[in-house]
Amino acid sequence: MAFTLRILSAVFLLLGMVPQAHAFTRRQKCTVRCHMEVDGTPGDPFATSVQLIDPPKRIFIESAPSLSERQIRAVRVYPAANGSWAALIQLDNSGRLTLQNLSNSNRGRMMVVYVGTAKSARQVIDLEMDSPVSDGLLPIPRGLTYAEALELQRSFAPLKPQNPSR
Repeated sequence: MAFTLRILSAVFLLLGMVPQAHAFTRRQKCTVRCHMEVDGTPGDPFATSVQLIDPPKRIFIESAPSLSERQIRAVRVYPAANGSWAALIQLDNSGRLTLQNLSNSNRGRMMVVYVGTAKSARQVIDLEMDSPVSDGLLPIPRGLTYAEALELQRSFAPLKPQNPSR
């Protein structure tokens, strides 16, 4: 009798863990990775050489992203002036603090933003860290394709306009 109860309790425990295990295996369909410029050298295992889009020059960026889609809370997508698409990304508290630290300690350096969908991933824009950012909003002012903009909208909650204080 005790042996049967142990087996039943183990089975129920495992069944209770199955939905949580599934949640850890879910992958985002859309990735957003932000890498900061670093002082690297060829052969440095922690830095990767990339060609910037604007201005066109070669720099080194961190191999691991400083910000990723896991820190995105909401997104607003809109048409950019040059015919591409733009996005305003609201980060969660962890992302907000990371962006605040990055913008304070990396003035004058570039942040390279990559966006990926199920079909491809590509470098979208290079942003210069020219002032501190404390509101947790990361703008991508241009460079997204329609497919990337659509995938951003599908993958993340919509960013609601902020109401002015009364």
